[in-house]
Amino acid sequence: MKRNLSVAIILLFLLFSMFSCDYFKKKLQKNVRLEKPITKVDKTIDTTNSYNNLFLDSVTVHSYLLADSTLNEILKNRIISFYNSRNFQYAWFSSDGLAEQTRSFWNMLMNYHNYSKDSTVYDKKFSAKMNQLFLEDSLTVLESDSVYRRMELDLTRYLYLYAENEYKNDLKFDMKSLEWSVPRKRMTLEATLDSAIARKGRFANENAPVNTQYVRLREMLQKYKGIRDNGGWDSIVYKKDIPQIGYTGEEIKQLKIRLKREGFLAGADSTFTNVYDSTFYRILRQVKTEYGYIPDAKITRLFIQDLNVSIDERLQQILVNMERMRWIPSQTSDTARSILVNIPEFKLFVYERGKPAWDMDVVVGKEASSTTIFTGNLNTIVFSPYWNVPRSIVKNEILPAMKRNRNYLARNNMEIVSSGSIPTIRQRPGPSNSLGGVKFLFPNSHNIYFHDSPAKSLFNTDKRSYSHGCVRLKEPVKLAEYLLNDTVKWNAEAIHVAMTSRSEKPVKLQKSIPVMLTYFTAWVRGAEGMNFREDIYGHDERMAKKLFINPITTTRHKEKK
Repeated sequence: MKRNLSVAIILLFLLFSMFSCDYFKKKLQKNVRLEKPITKVDKTIDTTNSYNNLFLDSVTVHSYLLADSTLNEILKNRIISFYNSRNFQYAWFSSDGLAEQTRSFWNMLMNYHNYSKDSTVYDKKFSAKMNQLFLEDSLTVLESDSVYRRMELDLTRYLYLYAENEYKNDLKFDMKSLEWSVPRKRMTLEATLDSAIARKGRFANENAPVNTQYVRLREMLQKYKGIRDNGGWDSIVYKKDIPQIGYTGEEIKQLKIRLKREGFLAGADSTFTNVYDSTFYRILRQVKTEYGYIPDAKITRLFIQDLNVSIDERLQQILVNMERMRWIPSQTSDTARSILVNIPEFKLFVYERGKPAWDMDVVVGKEASSTTIFTGNLNTIVFSPYWNVPRSIVKNEILPAMKRNRNYLARNNMEIVSSGSIPTIRQRPGPSNSLGGVKFLFPNSHNIYFHDSPAKSLFNTDKRSYSHGCVRLKEPVKLAEYLLNDTVKWNAEAIHVAMTSRSEKPVKLQKSIPVMLTYFTAWVRGAEGMNFREDIYGHDERMAKKLFINPITTTRHKEKK
């Protein structure tokens, strides 16, 4: 009996051991990312069709990899494959400086580092170099410059380090898709459309970013291509603003036909009248919302100009914004609060656990001082702030004004802090202070922050790019109350006192909040459908020139704002 029991125990042990080995072997296999073969050099890419005009060579890439003992074979092979797929053209620099995706990727990388504290994707010296480049107004990059060659390769290494860490628990993520993250060839707009709709090449599902907005834009691309294939739409001839309901004119019928082409109205063209009635106004409210206008009864020339943008340009706009969506992570490990400002939308959004909580209107930088796209961490609120006037404003605006009027500083509550050929000037706290009663700091090399503004009327306009680069808030008190979240010490009355005290008072937040500034001119939002905005800084146009052989010049409003 004892012998039989012993035999049974041994058999069970052997069976368990066999099962366990097989189980753990399978488990181990499940946790190993399968590496695909190194991509062959794509010799169809040359200077006539390349996305970029700068090229490395295979010797430079291999020398870089051999010189760095910290790189493992898997990472080396990924970098080789990345440049083979591009025929060794640069991904992050071009002859005229930083590519747009470079800024986007760097912001995404720093955002990841901020919440993950992953030191493998951060180097202090390299970060300082990148921040310095972002400050350059103009930048010329030569193929012979070894500094930029090294930075180019370093950025690609960080791309794979980031992906390896961010997607370490998602073994379905295909590292090969990163080779498609930066365009390789310029194509015609038509060929790009066909590729995107057919989901081929860089638009294939396996190469698409894990981003729901990207998918929705691709769906809208198909809808708008269908509109183009059916004849598109004609321009509306207009002479003046239409202030209210009740107007009768030929342009109203043209407007109805135009909106039918985009899917806002149904019915035969012959059934549309010249009358602007309340029924049409209900449709118009939706259209104005999706095009970024105050949904009132006015039909302005600016609004008509936006509707007159061609269907081909709208298709190009969707494709350009799909490219930007590649650099927006689908989710973040930070489950707390965060803030996003979309510059062309003139909106600030507050998110809680990845979902929108509330929003407010903002005013952004005008063209000459275009607000930069970046990420940061909001950590300080300053009540009754001084305005330290930027050196460029002192030089170009204040010094000429001082020559015309020697009482200019006193009249504007300003003082000289230090003298020189271009003196340091600041504006004291008070009702006339350009920053209003409060500013919100998220330290960055661009010296950009959120702030109050005494010019409240600007928030009543449709296009709000007026400031010198910072972001003005319509409801600064609401944001201060939300961030401080302390109804005992910082109730509404205490905040009002601090904002009107004329004595600067900084307050450190208990926990910093991530801030992201973005530049999207086309997106899909809930039931609103397709949203379009003006390319206020010309970023769409610059990207289109790199993406397409036959780019379209983007429409930018000529009226004085």
